[in-house]
Amino acid sequence: MNIRRNTIEGIGLRWGVITLLLLCAYFLVMKILGLVHATEFRILNALIMFFGVFQAIKSSKENLQGFNYLKGFGTGILTALVASALFTMFGMIYLFWLDPSFMASIRMNEPMGIFMNEYSASLQIFIEGSASGVLLSYTSLQYLRTPLLAGGDVANPRN
Repeated sequence: MNIRRNTIEGIGLRWGVITLLLLCAYFLVMKILGLVHATEFRILNALIMFFGVFQAIKSSKENLQGFNYLKGFGTGILTALVASALFTMFGMIYLFWLDPSFMASIRMNEPMGIFMNEYSASLQIFIEGSASGVLLSYTSLQYLRTPLLAGGDVANPRN
């Protein structure tokens, strides 16, 4: 499979993997520090996803010919889907083989934990990451839109 570096697919895949690595590193650091059940720190997952999606859209805008809103939105969503799918796989591997006792900890400490199993926990990771990725793609495009997509001036966006 030949995915060129400066295509929507190449940019989405590259930034999706970078985002995955950051999410995995953050999860492992939180696990080591014993803060993995502190739900208020989950906002940093969104910041990591925002970083990956924003950088992918920015890279797409800088490198793609004929860049438009739809290409930017597609790049952001693809980045989020790649990161979410791979992080879901990481979560399944972690829950099934690396630390099976973590699922018992989730069941005891999370608000809806008694209803969860390894599959539903993994599905939650994918849905949460994908949904936030769509919203973060939209948000990123609003930030990047005026001077880049509309061809206007930052000081005077109507031009």
